[in-house]
Amino acid sequence: MLTTSQRGLTIAALLALAGCGKSPTPVTRPTPNINVASATPAAGAISLSTLWQSRVLLERRDSLILTLPNGSKQLQRLGRNALFTLTIDGKNLKVTLDSLQLIPASAEASKEAVGTTWTGWLGAYGKLENFTASRGGVLVEELTQTVANLLPRLPRGGARPGDRWADTSKKSIRVEIFRTDDQRTGQWRVAAPMDREGIRVIPVQVREAFEQIGRGSSAGRNMTMTAQGSRSAQYYMTLDGRVEVATVIDSAAKLITIPGSQQSIPTMQYSRTLIRFRPLVAKSPNE
Repeated sequence: MLTTSQRGLTIAALLALAGCGKSPTPVTRPTPNINVASATPAAGAISLSTLWQSRVLLERRDSLILTLPNGSKQLQRLGRNALFTLTIDGKNLKVTLDSLQLIPASAEASKEAVGTTWTGWLGAYGKLENFTASRGGVLVEELTQTVANLLPRLPRGGARPGDRWADTSKKSIRVEIFRTDDQRTGQWRVAAPMDREGIRVIPVQVREAFEQIGRGSSAGRNMTMTAQGSRSAQYYMTLDGRVEVATVIDSAAKLITIPGSQQSIPTMQYSRTLIRFRPLVAKSPNE
């Protein structure tokens, strides 16, 4: 995810380097997988707690490698640190952005997003339903995808070590300046219990393959983007259904073009995200 200020770096480079471009290469659509997880609650299954409040600390670092028309490569490094408050009450989910630091810094963009609240409810197989943000804007739209992936998508009734299942999704999302059709398939599994930093946890793992086709504009010039990539995540869950920590690795191969031009800019993007969940300490009446 690129922020408003960070996007300027990449798009400005693309506009300066690509006076023209070729048509994007067609992308093969993946065959949807059938969800094989049981919807019947199982004894000993792990599931998300239905009464949970937490501070969520997210750190993400991105590396973008642009291939220039002369064959040379340009590296850009981006990042963001965010603090959220997460509340689950029954099936209802509420997440509020308390602070946001962008790298490179953009105080104005951060200020516009801080205070946004996302609400929704956890439907079948852990998918978010009626998921909406209290504010609009490009940065908030981008952060919506981050918030949607804070929690694992577990089958109805939970899952036990050794369980495997699949899911698919197809939706319109914001990727940088592009309004994008995003289609992905995910393969989930629950690993054996383990001790992590003195806490007994159960790893819930997912590997997603995705493809995206988007259109946008910058500086009055229309642009198109195609991408293929993968997302690998591990959610370390406690036995009472809370997420203790999560790690995410994303990679994507993108092709950005300006219709009617003779060149395009291939871009590789890699990101690593660390998400830590901490108990929400209630203030005393005297504070």
